[in-house]
Amino acid sequence: MKRTVLSFLAALALTLPVVAPAPAQAEEDLKDMTMNVVLFPVKAVGIGAGMVVGIPIAITRRASVRSMEFTDSFAENIGGKDHLPPKAMASLVGIPFGIIVGAGEGVYYGGKNAIVNGSDKPFCLGSFSLESEMMD
Repeated sequence: MKRTVLSFLAALALTLPVVAPAPAQAEEDLKDMTMNVVLFPVKAVGIGAGMVVGIPIAITRRASVRSMEFTDSFAENIGGKDHLPPKAMASLVGIPFGIIVGAGEGVYYGGKNAIVNGSDKPFCLGSFSLESEMMD
């Protein structure tokens, strides 16, 4: 029984293709690890600065956009957004709603922009929520 198993394993070993060992990638891994260690403080400060500066900017941007959207939507329901009296009445409700919703979205998107963009490219416009389009 042992002899058959051993002869089968020997035949199997002879029929398997010979795979050349791949060269070690230790130098590239070491270089990447070193760069990550060196850039960690820069990325951490970039994310922190993006949160401190970028979240208020994102809140302001989202609150203004949402206030205009809510005002136009409410004005459309009471007489049309092209006329001044319905738009003035709708702004009494639309602006506070827009500020509340925009503040929540600004905190979320400002933090997201700071973390995502600040870890890839610290101190870029995207990490401060200053790009033309905010990350959704």
